[in-house]
Amino acid sequence: MLDDTLLALNDEAMERRVQRLRVHGFNERSITGALSSPVAIALLGWVLTTQVDWTRGLVWVALITVVELAILYVGLRCRRALAAGADGRNWLEAHIVLAGVSGAVWGTAVWFSWQTGGFIPYLATITILMGVAGVSMVTVCSYMTATILFFGGIYLVPLLHEVVYPKPPATGYIEMGLMIIFAVQIWYARGLEKVVTRELEHFARNQALVERLHALVTHDQLTGAYSRRYILERLEQQVAIRQRHGTPASIIMFDLDYFKSINDHYGHPAGDRALREVVRAVNAQLRDGDMLARVGGEEFLVLLPMTGIRAAHGLAERLRQTLETTHIVEGTKNIYLPASFGVAEMQPKESYAEWFGRVDAALYQAKDQGRNSLFEAD
Repeated sequence: MLDDTLLALNDEAMERRVQRLRVHGFNERSITGALSSPVAIALLGWVLTTQVDWTRGLVWVALITVVELAILYVGLRCRRALAAGADGRNWLEAHIVLAGVSGAVWGTAVWFSWQTGGFIPYLATITILMGVAGVSMVTVCSYMTATILFFGGIYLVPLLHEVVYPKPPATGYIEMGLMIIFAVQIWYARGLEKVVTRELEHFARNQALVERLHALVTHDQLTGAYSRRYILERLEQQVAIRQRHGTPASIIMFDLDYFKSINDHYGHPAGDRALREVVRAVNAQLRDGDMLARVGGEEFLVLLPMTGIRAAHGLAERLRQTLETTHIVEGTKNIYLPASFGVAEMQPKESYAEWFGRVDAALYQAKDQGRNSLFEAD
């Protein structure tokens, strides 16, 4: 059967998709922010080293560089984890913690910039920090916790400095302004988080719908095997590959021998279970890259890329033996599912329709031989 997440827009599955998209977006923006941070670091470092004290400036630059490198490291590890299929939540937690640390270290630039009578470097530092906060809004807006921690570091650390070190009266207005900006940006970030989440939900739902439609077109809904239309397209593709590169390809077609009697005696639900069990049993024998399709009511086709007739014949025989012992249980009775098989390797300059026709003819010759048999196409 097809994955339920492809056939139904399940709320739980959708929530996981949205969460993964949020983590991915937050992570990628964090990486971009860490890579672009040297511009602001260099500017603020220049203010500290030339206008205040070069030792202070270098110490602060070293601190913030370590933090930004840590963000970059976590971002790259998270990217790798997401690519491997993980949900990235552990790395997200690390990102949020680092957002708070980063904001605090940026905010400590005020402590490094203040000196008696040095109001201009202090004001320049505050101005640069406001710019960093504004630019970083896009990075941290996906998660309110990260937003509060980052902005809290940038704005509240300077406010704490106001309490510890007396300054000229004019700085009081600056601190008041910082508090107002902090409140406004938190309020704005809250609304932005909702917008981002809503847009990601729309994107995830549309993406799931596209996957659902693709699955419905390319797969048989009952068994989960590929559809007839899809496998014929793949056969045509294999013909083109053969003509271009000369690589072999073979197909196996098989048909359940007594399927009609299952439907007649036990009903269509039993027949449906039989078809699903056949697909399960056959798929267990196939390699990665092999493709099983349902091309008729009880008729199936296996495409074997890069496979000559000898290997295809051997696989077909194994499948015949497998289905000979495959069964479903109906009440107290075991219903076995034997099948007849045809095998054909693609010939040079042969069309996919001719190839399909030869294996179909081979299958019916196998049935004429008495069923539960195998015939190789000429």
